[in-house]
Amino acid sequence: MNLSKEKKVMLLVAKQISKVLLKYYGKKEKITVKPNRSLVATADLEANKAIIKTINKYFPNHSILSEESGFENKNSDYKWVIDPIDGTHNFLRGIPIFGTSIALEYKNESILGVISFPVLCITAIAEKGKGSFMNGKRIKVSNKKTLDHSFVLFEFSYADRIKKVSFLKKLVNKTIDVRNFGSAIYNLLLIARGKCDGYVVLTTNEWDIAAGFLIVEEAGGKVTDLKGRKWKPNQHQFVISNNKVHKELLKYLK
Repeated sequence: MNLSKEKKVMLLVAKQISKVLLKYYGKKEKITVKPNRSLVATADLEANKAIIKTINKYFPNHSILSEESGFENKNSDYKWVIDPIDGTHNFLRGIPIFGTSIALEYKNESILGVISFPVLCITAIAEKGKGSFMNGKRIKVSNKKTLDHSFVLFEFSYADRIKKVSFLKKLVNKTIDVRNFGSAIYNLLLIARGKCDGYVVLTTNEWDIAAGFLIVEEAGGKVTDLKGRKWKPNQHQFVISNNKVHKELLKYLK
């Protein structure tokens, strides 16, 4: 499958949206509270509109799933999955850990993905079967073989916090460093780059993970559901790792 055009458009979109986000970053924004209590900013909406406009220009027959505008179903085998700002709360607080996620799926399987962080000047991209790259250089997951003295990332959004606290209690007496950076795609990039070893997600959506999961897998990592089975885009709970600590991490989730 030749995805050269799709890749060029994806990188073009990422570059366009970086400019949009930088225009608003650090400035006072109009904020709306969603039903799930998360926040959405003017930059979210403007970036979303720009992404969809460009995709429709080059691929008018492709379906689009967006966090901010829902599913535009065109009965296509191809679906673009976008999150204009992952880490909106960081963005609104002037914390530079936020970015844009754009994935292309074919028959519900990610085949191309890019995540871009405008303030950090980072762009990572992966194509199915061709490896993962950050700013043009290949990236790989860590070689850590056990969870002892490992770095484990943990999603701690509003939903199901009792369940999340229960998991954290299991780690209290373990020599494991736990981190949460407030951006799923940033966490996934840390796994893909080998900076962290595992990541537990108990609440998420397809637009948060479609690009990042591909980048992790193409960097040599592993992604499964909580029972170790192959992940599916419409699921909400996952374990992500460098592959070597995966089984050990799954044990804490039983």
